[in-house]
Amino acid sequence: MILDLSTIVNVDGKKLDFEGQLDFTGREEQGVSFISPVTVCGRLSNMGGSLELEAVAKMQLGFLCDRCLEAIEEDFECSFKEVLRKEDEKSSEDKNPDVMSFKGNSIELDEIVLNNIIVEVPLKHLCKEDCKGLCPNCGQNLNNGECQCDTRPTDPRFDILDKLL
Repeated sequence: MILDLSTIVNVDGKKLDFEGQLDFTGREEQGVSFISPVTVCGRLSNMGGSLELEAVAKMQLGFLCDRCLEAIEEDFECSFKEVLRKEDEKSSEDKNPDVMSFKGNSIELDEIVLNNIIVEVPLKHLCKEDCKGLCPNCGQNLNNGECQCDTRPTDPRFDILDKLL
Protein backbone atom coordinates (compact mmCIF):
# COMPACT_ATOMS: atom_id res chain seq x y z
CA MET A 1 0.00 0.00 0.00
CA ILE A 2 1.56 3.26 -1.12
CA LEU A 3 0.41 6.49 0.52
CA ASP A 4 0.76 9.82 -1.28
CA LEU A 5 2.19 12.31 1.22
CA SER A 6 2.26 15.35 -1.08
CA THR A 7 -0.71 16.98 0.69
CA ILE A 8 0.79 16.80 4.19
CA VAL A 9 4.58 16.58 3.93
CA ASN A 10 5.12 20.36 3.76
CA VAL A 11 2.24 21.52 5.99
CA ASP A 12 2.86 21.34 9.75
CA GLY A 13 -0.14 20.00 11.67
CA LYS A 14 -1.81 18.54 8.56
CA LYS A 15 -3.36 15.07 8.91
CA LEU A 16 -4.11 12.35 6.37
CA ASP A 17 -6.58 9.56 7.16
CA PHE A 18 -6.26 6.35 5.17
CA GLU A 19 -7.76 2.88 4.88
CA GLY A 20 -6.87 -0.06 2.69
CA GLN A 21 -5.95 -3.72 2.43
CA LEU A 22 -2.64 -5.52 2.18
CA ASP A 23 -2.73 -9.01 0.73
CA PHE A 24 -0.29 -11.22 2.62
CA THR A 25 -2.62 -14.22 2.14
CA GLY A 26 -0.62 -17.45 1.99
CA ARG A 27 2.51 -15.78 3.32
CA GLU A 28 4.18 -17.29 6.38
CA GLU A 29 6.41 -15.29 8.71
CA GLN A 30 7.99 -16.79 11.84
CA GLY A 31 5.36 -19.51 12.23
CA VAL A 32 2.44 -17.17 11.48
CA SER A 33 0.29 -17.75 8.38
CA PHE A 34 -1.88 -15.00 6.95
CA ILE A 35 -5.34 -16.46 6.29
CA SER A 36 -7.06 -13.25 5.16
CA PRO A 37 -5.98 -9.89 3.75
CA VAL A 38 -4.89 -7.32 6.35
CA THR A 39 -7.25 -4.36 6.71
CA VAL A 40 -5.35 -1.25 7.78
CA CYS A 41 -6.83 2.07 8.81
CA GLY A 42 -4.98 4.95 10.34
CA ARG A 43 -3.76 8.51 10.29
CA LEU A 44 -0.55 10.25 9.28
CA SER A 45 0.13 13.55 11.06
CA ASN A 46 2.79 16.10 10.15
CA MET A 47 4.47 16.94 13.46
CA GLY A 48 6.81 19.56 11.99
CA GLY A 49 9.94 17.80 10.83
CA SER A 50 8.55 14.29 11.13
CA LEU A 51 5.39 12.35 10.39
CA GLU A 52 3.59 10.29 13.00
CA LEU A 53 1.84 7.17 11.75
CA GLU A 54 -0.93 5.70 13.92
CA ALA A 55 -2.71 2.64 12.55
CA VAL A 56 -4.79 -0.41 13.38
CA ALA A 57 -4.43 -3.65 11.42
CA LYS A 58 -7.07 -6.42 11.47
CA MET A 59 -6.66 -9.86 9.95
CA GLN A 60 -7.10 -13.60 10.44
CA LEU A 61 -3.93 -15.53 11.28
CA GLY A 62 -3.07 -19.22 11.39
CA PHE A 63 -0.78 -20.91 13.91
CA LEU A 64 0.08 -24.36 15.19
CA CYS A 65 -0.81 -25.11 18.81
CA ASP A 66 2.42 -25.20 20.80
CA ARG A 67 1.29 -28.28 22.75
CA CYS A 68 -0.64 -30.53 20.34
CA LEU A 69 0.40 -29.11 16.92
CA GLU A 70 -3.22 -28.70 15.75
CA ALA A 71 -3.89 -25.86 13.31
CA ILE A 72 -5.52 -22.77 14.85
CA GLU A 73 -7.12 -19.79 13.08
CA GLU A 74 -7.68 -16.59 15.07
CA ASP A 75 -8.89 -13.07 14.37
CA PHE A 76 -6.09 -10.70 15.30
CA GLU A 77 -5.87 -6.94 15.71
CA CYS A 78 -2.88 -4.77 16.48
CA SER A 79 -2.39 -1.04 16.82
CA PHE A 80 0.91 0.70 16.40
CA LYS A 81 2.64 4.05 16.09
CA GLU A 82 5.71 4.91 14.07
CA VAL A 83 7.71 8.10 13.58
CA LEU A 84 8.83 8.79 10.01
CA ARG A 85 11.34 11.35 8.81
CA LYS A 86 12.16 12.32 5.25
CA GLU A 87 15.46 10.68 4.29
CA ASP A 88 17.27 13.94 3.44
CA GLU A 89 16.21 15.36 6.84
CA LYS A 90 17.42 12.31 8.75
CA SER A 91 21.04 13.10 9.48
CA SER A 92 23.73 10.47 9.59
CA GLU A 93 24.13 11.31 13.27
CA ASP A 94 20.51 10.33 13.93
CA LYS A 95 20.99 6.77 15.12
CA ASN A 96 17.53 6.42 16.68
CA PRO A 97 16.24 3.03 15.44
CA ASP A 98 12.67 4.06 16.30
CA VAL A 99 12.66 6.71 13.54
CA MET A 100 12.01 5.33 10.05
CA SER A 101 12.84 7.19 6.88
CA PHE A 102 11.05 7.73 3.58
CA LYS A 103 11.99 9.23 0.21
CA GLY A 104 10.00 11.63 -1.91
CA ASN A 105 6.31 12.25 -1.37
CA SER A 106 5.13 8.69 -0.86
CA ILE A 107 5.62 5.86 1.57
CA GLU A 108 5.24 2.09 1.22
CA LEU A 109 3.35 0.69 4.23
CA ASP A 110 3.64 -3.06 3.57
CA GLU A 111 6.86 -3.73 5.52
CA ILE A 112 5.95 -1.30 8.32
CA VAL A 113 2.62 -3.06 8.88
CA LEU A 114 4.12 -6.56 8.55
CA ASN A 115 6.90 -5.83 11.06
CA ASN A 116 4.42 -4.45 13.59
CA ILE A 117 2.14 -7.47 13.23
CA ILE A 118 5.03 -9.90 13.79
CA VAL A 119 6.14 -7.99 16.90
CA GLU A 120 2.59 -7.97 18.34
CA VAL A 121 1.74 -11.64 17.76
CA PRO A 122 1.93 -13.62 21.03
CA LEU A 123 4.82 -16.06 21.28
CA LYS A 124 2.72 -18.92 22.65
CA HIS A 125 -0.32 -20.26 20.79
CA LEU A 126 -2.73 -22.76 22.34
CA CYS A 127 -5.80 -24.30 20.73
CA LYS A 128 -7.46 -24.05 24.17
CA GLU A 129 -6.20 -23.11 27.63
CA ASP A 130 -6.38 -26.68 28.95
CA CYS A 131 -4.73 -28.31 25.92
CA LYS A 132 -3.20 -31.63 27.03
CA GLY A 133 -0.60 -31.75 24.26
CA LEU A 134 1.04 -34.86 22.83
CA CYS A 135 2.09 -38.04 24.61
CA PRO A 136 5.88 -37.90 24.99
CA ASN A 137 6.14 -41.64 24.24
CA CYS A 138 3.82 -42.34 21.31
CA GLY A 139 2.95 -38.82 20.09
CA GLN A 140 -0.84 -39.23 20.30
CA ASN A 141 -2.85 -36.04 20.73
CA LEU A 142 -4.11 -36.38 24.31
CA ASN A 143 -7.03 -34.02 23.58
CA ASN A 144 -8.52 -36.81 21.43
CA GLY A 145 -8.24 -39.46 24.15
CA GLU A 146 -5.76 -41.22 26.38
CA CYS A 147 -3.06 -43.40 24.85
CA GLN A 148 -2.02 -46.88 26.00
CA CYS A 149 1.44 -45.85 27.20
CA ASP A 150 2.52 -46.77 30.72
CA THR A 151 2.53 -43.51 32.65
CA ARG A 152 3.38 -44.89 36.07
CA PRO A 153 6.37 -43.14 37.58
CA THR A 154 9.41 -45.35 37.95
CA ASP A 155 12.19 -45.18 40.46
CA PRO A 156 15.22 -43.77 38.60
CA ARG A 157 17.50 -46.19 40.46
CA PHE A 158 16.01 -49.03 38.41
CA ASP A 159 16.74 -47.35 35.05
CA ILE A 160 19.92 -49.39 34.73
CA LEU A 161 17.80 -52.55 34.74
CA ASP A 162 15.86 -51.33 31.68
CA LYS A 163 19.07 -51.56 29.68
CA LEU A 164 19.31 -55.28 30.47
CA LEU A 165 15.89 -56.04 28.98
